[in-house]
Amino acid sequence: MIRETIINVVPSDDENHRLVIAIEKSDDEQSRLVLRQETRSDNVGWFVQSRVSILPEQVAGLKMALSANQTRGMQSGAKRDSSPIPAILSFSEAAAAS
Repeated sequence: MIRETIINVVPSDDENHRLVIAIEKSDDEQSRLVLRQETRSDNVGWFVQSRVSILPEQVAGLKMALSANQTRGMQSGAKRDSSPIPAILSFSEAAAAS
């Protein structure tokens, strides 16, 4: 049995889509961060379109990448550009441990 704790729900530009950030924990106490893209239908309610599991050793690398992009935009002093900043992430154990 998998238990889930929702950390955050990030809405999108329209009310029928959202990103759900959750932690799933299995019976053997293994836990992982999960990102789910969900869509809402009048007939079904919310359902998962896609799902990405992030291993515990990958979380540090993801956090560094997200905060680095945020900091880079703030330091420039310029208006936020709507175009994403491309990045290549390495999720090796060595990178996640630092």
